[in-house]
Amino acid sequence: MDKQYQNIIKISVWSTIIFFVIRCGISWTSIKAGASLYELFGYAGEAIGLSALFVALFERWLWKKIPFFSVPILKKRYTGILKSSYDNVDREIELEIKQTFLSVKVLMKSNESKSNSISASIDEFLGVQQLTYCYLNTPKAEFRHRSEMHFGTAMLEITKEGILKGSYYTDRKTCGDMFLNPVDD
Repeated sequence: MDKQYQNIIKISVWSTIIFFVIRCGISWTSIKAGASLYELFGYAGEAIGLSALFVALFERWLWKKIPFFSVPILKKRYTGILKSSYDNVDREIELEIKQTFLSVKVLMKSNESKSNSISASIDEFLGVQQLTYCYLNTPKAEFRHRSEMHFGTAMLEITKEGILKGSYYTDRKTCGDMFLNPVDD
């Protein structure tokens, strides 16, 4: 099981336990007076509901504020250069990234095409944090005579400075390099 999913399960279990203990603490006098099993199950249900809400908020936003996890927090936008083996020309590109604790989505745009990620992940590979994604590239109609739709994979190292750099390859038997700087929004 992926480390991120293991972490979210641990967070879910621990937050449920903590909310249950807090709920029992709030009703301690009624528990001491002889609370029924039905009431305790009710407290457990409340704890599970609060935990589900907390985990949903955590997965979407809170994980960025809690420094206990080694998941790099990517910027929403990056700009840079793509150089293809097809023609060795530098092309300006922009990456838009949507990231939660469990998912990453990548959209790459250039003057000629756009690519949407089919799958994406952030993993540590040989001691280096890396954004890896598979994509479908859709060129604009005016460029399709030399650039048809294609699939590809990009593997980008995430540097300590927040720069993305690496390479990509396609099912058209082309490859290239990418270098992207974060854009502060």
